[in-house]
Amino acid sequence: MDSDAFYIVTLFQQGPSPVFLASEQRLLTRLESTPPRSNAVRLHAHTAAVGSYRAALSAYKELSAPSPTLSLYAARSYLALSPPDIRAAQTLLSSLPSTLDSRAVQALATYLAGDAETAVGELEELLAELGEQGLGEGDEEGRVVRGVVGTVWILEGDEQRREEGIEVLREAVELGHDQECLGLLSHLYISLHLAPLSTALLTSPSTTSITSDSLLSQLLIARSHLATGPTQKYQDAYYVFEEIKNMQGGRGEGVLSGVGVAQGLLGRWEEARDAINEGLEMNPTHPTLLANSVALALHTGKTAAQADELLSQLRAADSAHPLVRDVDAKSALFDEAAAQFQPSVPAAA
Repeated sequence: MDSDAFYIVTLFQQGPSPVFLASEQRLLTRLESTPPRSNAVRLHAHTAAVGSYRAALSAYKELSAPSPTLSLYAARSYLALSPPDIRAAQTLLSSLPSTLDSRAVQALATYLAGDAETAVGELEELLAELGEQGLGEGDEEGRVVRGVVGTVWILEGDEQRREEGIEVLREAVELGHDQECLGLLSHLYISLHLAPLSTALLTSPSTTSITSDSLLSQLLIARSHLATGPTQKYQDAYYVFEEIKNMQGGRGEGVLSGVGVAQGLLGRWEEARDAINEGLEMNPTHPTLLANSVALALHTGKTAAQADELLSQLRAADSAHPLVRDVDAKSALFDEAAAQFQPSVPAAA
């Protein structure tokens, strides 16, 4: 990736928020035999998978009697919004049967609400109860638990927790063929600036044998391409995001951010700006979109003052965003260097 520091679309809170990556292929396969009303069901599953959480929730609300599984996905979509709608997620979760997976999502909501100690304790108990559940073919119960545990362990920031989280995710991928956990591992590698490892993981024979060129796998590979390049990979990624954007319910903030990043990396500054602005019209405080807008500012005719204003908006939306931290760190280094500078000519009296 070049020095303009485009911040890649993620399907978790930093994208896809690592809060939610739907295993679209598994869910849609399970819904193949549902009756005609399944148009809304399929749209809900599809839009959640590509990170269009608002569209997913709109489709969910059209269902007269959604299943507990779809309600669980809806709760996770609420948590993946930027900012997350924790109250709506908790209200929906309270109406669902108590299962390992619903308890895991409830713990995630608790974690995002700021009660990390309670959430971590609950997830430790769930992991102990889980055993081998969710690893066998057709064994659905328990799959969400591993994804949530891996997410929270990584977000905790502790080195030991992160290693444990990676092992949980690897187990789910290698033994349970879990595409959601595959997406989490891919996201983690990109976040750690190890994008080539993400590409190697996603294109390995053992992975392609389980993904079968699903929409989710295409999306993950496109994200890796944005982080590694060169030009042809940027172009391939653009085609994927553009195709998803044109699907029913696919025009979400995350997908538009992906289109904008790809266009920017290809030097198409105006097209990149238009995609990012379209996303900001949907959600003016979306951190990833704001970060990309900052990165594009000086390429699209904005002044330094306008770029600073965009950065201020990003800081207000997410003070811990990687771009904010990067700018603050560089500013501190500059101030430190300036403090040591001694002018060679004394100031005039």
